[in-house]
Formats: sequence, C-alpha cells, structure tokens
Amino acid sequence: MNSINAATFQSMVENGLRNLKAHYQEINDLNVFPVPDGDTGTNMTATLKGGVEAMEKEQGTKLCEKAAALSSGMLLSARGNSGVILSQFFAGIARAFGGLEEATLAQFASALETGTATAYKAVVNPVEGTILTVAKDGTEAVHEALGSMQSLESVFGLLSQAMSASLKNTPNLLPVLKEAGVIDSGGAGLLSVMEGMRKDILGEEIEDTSFNGPSGSGSIDTSAFNEDSVLTYGYCTEFILQLQNCKNGPETFDLNEMIETFKGFGDSIVALRQGNIVKVHVHTKNPALPIEYAQRFGEFLTFKMENMNLQHNEILLNKELSMEKPKRKEYAIVAVAPSPEIAELFRSLKCDQIVSGGQSMNPSADDFVKAFDSCNADNIIVFPNNGNVILTAKQAADLFEGSHVVVIPSKSVVHAYSALQMIDFESYNLEENVANIEQAISSVVSGEVSTAVRDSLNNGTAVKKGDAIGILSGELVNDTPNPVDCLLETIAAVDDIADRSVITVFFGKQVGEAMKEEVEERLSKAYPLMDYQPFDGGQDVYPFIFAVE
Repeated sequence: MNSINAATFQSMVENGLRNLKAHYQEINDLNVFPVPDGDTGTNMTATLKGGVEAMEKEQGTKLCEKAAALSSGMLLSARGNSGVILSQFFAGIARAFGGLEEATLAQFASALETGTATAYKAVVNPVEGTILTVAKDGTEAVHEALGSMQSLESVFGLLSQAMSASLKNTPNLLPVLKEAGVIDSGGAGLLSVMEGMRKDILGEEIEDTSFNGPSGSGSIDTSAFNEDSVLTYGYCTEFILQLQNCKNGPETFDLNEMIETFKGFGDSIVALRQGNIVKVHVHTKNPALPIEYAQRFGEFLTFKMENMNLQHNEILLNKELSMEKPKRKEYAIVAVAPSPEIAELFRSLKCDQIVSGGQSMNPSADDFVKAFDSCNADNIIVFPNNGNVILTAKQAADLFEGSHVVVIPSKSVVHAYSALQMIDFESYNLEENVANIEQAISSVVSGEVSTAVRDSLNNGTAVKKGDAIGILSGELVNDTPNPVDCLLETIAAVDDIADRSVITVFFGKQVGEAMKEEVEERLSKAYPLMDYQPFDGGQDVYPFIFAVE
C-alpha cells in the first residue's frame, strides 16, 4: 500500500482507538507521583473517542473530509494536557490533508511534520521527554528515511519503532520520570494509537474493549414530563451541518449571521465552524426555526434534540432554570470545581459558572465552551485549578467567539479561593484585576496530602505504598504513615512559614470529624499566631488540600 484514502484513514484511526482503549489503564498508572490520580490514558482515550465518533458520522468520501471531522471532534472532546496535545497533533495532520482525496507517502510524512509542529505550538514551554518528543522523534525518522521506503507498511513500521525507542528514552531526558521509574504517559498513549494504526495496515484488527471514561448523560427520567406537563424549558437542539455547494453554503454561509438569527429563536447558543462543517447547540421552544434556517446552507450529518424538562436535574445543577439568558454584562468568572462543596464556595465568591471536574475527571474543551456561552459576558476570567486542565481551557478559549477570555494558570482550588477574593470589577478594569489575581496566586504556597498507591522514589523521598505523602508546590516532599503528621510536616517544609499569616485547609470527603479536630488542634499549637481557615471541600484523592499565605 503506497497511499492513504478516506476509508483507510478511518479504519487505521479506529484501530488506534481500540488499541488505546486496551491500554488506557496501564497508561493511567504511569504517574510520576504514586497517587491515585493518573488520568492521562483516560483523557487521551476520551479525546480520540470524540474524534472517531465525529469521523464515523462524516459522510464525505475524501481523506480531507474524514481528517477534518476527526480533528473537529477531538478539539471539542479534548481533556487534559495530553488530550489537548493529541488533538493538536491530529489537527495539524488534518490541515496538511486539506483538499486531498488521498495522500501519498510523501504527503503523509509531511502531515506528520505539520502535526508535530502544531502540537509543539500548543504548549507555551515545551518540555522534552514527553509526548512531544515521541512525536518529533518518530516524525524525523520517517522524514529522513522516506526516500528508501515504498509502502505505508514500512513507513508505519519505522514510525512505531522510532516512537518506541523515543518513549524508552524519555526518562533520560526528564529526570523526574527516571527517579519515579516510569516512562512518559502521554508518549505511551501516542505510541498506542500509532501501534493500533500500524496493525490495521497489516490486517490485525484489535478487539474492542470497554472504556470506563467520560460518557453521556445516561438514562432519562421520563416521569419529569407526562400528559399533564407543560413545556417550560424548551428543547436542547444540537446538530452538525455539512455546508453544501448545491446550496451555495460554503460561499454564502456566515457564522456570525447565524448566531444573530438564532438569538431570535432561543438562547444558550454555541456555534463553531471548521472548514465546511458547522457544529451548533441552541435551546429553543421551536426547533423547526433553526432547522429550517440551517438547511438553507446544507444538510445535517448528525442531529439531536432533547426535551429539557426531562433533564431537570442537570438543568438545576447548572442553574439553567429558564429559557432566558442573564442580561449581558461586562465581566464574568468561570471556575473548575472538583466537588459540590467547592463549587458552592466559588459561587459565594461571585463565580458565574462552574465547570465540574478536577483531578482524575478533567473537563473537556466543550464543557468550557458551554460555560463561556452561558456567562453572556464581554470578558471572562477562567480558573482551571489544575495543571492538567489549563491547556484544555486555553483551547476552549481559542474556539469560543463572542467574548474576550482570559485563562488564569491556576493549578489548585486554593489558588482560585485566594484570587477570587481579590477581584473587584467596580474599582478595577480587566487588566488591573488580572494583575491582582496573579499577585494573589504568586503569594500562595499550595500543597496536598494523598495516599501512595505504589512504592516509589520521588524527589529523593522513598515512598511506601499505603503511606500518606505530602506534595508542596508540585514536588513530593515527605512520606509518613499518618496523614495528619504528613500534613503538618508538609506545611513545616514551607521555607518562610514563620513569615506567613494564614493557613487554609480543604478537607476531603474521606476525612472524619475526629481528624478535622486533630488538625485544628495541632495547627493551632504549632502556629498560634496564624489564622486557620478550614473548609469541607468534599474532594476525592486528596484528604487535605492546603494553602499558606
């Protein structure tokens, strides 16, 4: 085989997804910190799964059409840093395939180069020894040997071989991996995808396995709407539209004009265009209106309409209590919260929208896009509150139109808690508020206590499975059998603790009252001049999340 057409590409990527699903839990376990929060495999699988679902619904028969659909689906489904990077890798490949019915070996090699370059650009400060290095080493190997290869089988054989060697070398490039005794998890995920694609070319279809990752909303409670009910909330209407030449769609369609028109039909409008594909979400009591309008320009590839009275629990959770959007305002705040308790705290600090997620349950770009739209504001400040969510939030900000979105690189809920108290839209403009936020975050020393899931060596600390481990500013600093001892020792490791004045602790849902009382008693004794602020955070994974200010 010396070329790739649409059918070949789809089959290869589908097999790549099946291989990733087969190994996603192993990839999750390749966690630098020996804590139960590994989610790289889950994030990458959910990202690629969203892309494959979009690609399978694409009716076009050209390679460029299938690749564009895959990219579009992955961009919106992207979760976590590795998921975003993977989506950008395939976005670059799709861009290189633009206009092609099929690709030669040289064109595929060029697409790999574009994909790798696009992935690198997605990261502000690229680090070698990661998924980026694995992509680059595989791509360079193919480029250098392209003249001597005559088949797709040989190209993928070399690609897989080079990526595998690069993955094994990641600990030599990134000391934290070597110390922890693991290879890079994102690189392992990318290799799994490429290995699945290679095996498809060789006729080896991988058995499909279950995936316990992010899924749909599940079953519907039909008791919410019976013969005596009245339609209150309208219909949640979503579709993907293929603009068609026979309707002059690609030439005459204007996304902004559609958005303005749909404002007269309903609200909660999210509309994105990629090439000649348009993805739309709208809440309306008369779905015939947006349907009729859209069909002026093309036909539907997918269509979903749900009675929102049947979704009342979810609607209440997200405060979508009416078909009326809040009056447009100048500023809004979006924050990621890992639990209802922390979500409620953020709301009390004037957060307009909460995105559910956090460690081991990273939100998608689409989750952010919907939150941005619900804000109905000119300027939106976003707190991702997790280092693995920042890239996703930034990708969503790039996708969203209609508001100026500023993503704050907050890596913990305690960063947002401190920063939210500094926001004053009445006294300061956006730039001044962002400066105040950044200053507040820079003054916070954050940390967590978790439970080790394996023996490990990290940052010079020997870790024993089952012990409590303390993480301070992203570095593992101690291992102690008792979690309260671990908390106190981790706080004591703050260099200038004597100059600090406030200790804030968020208790996880597994922490009982006796342990909370012990924490307060011991902190008060150790730091009698410091103000102690406890909160029932209700978070998973970490029994204690703390901040010292």
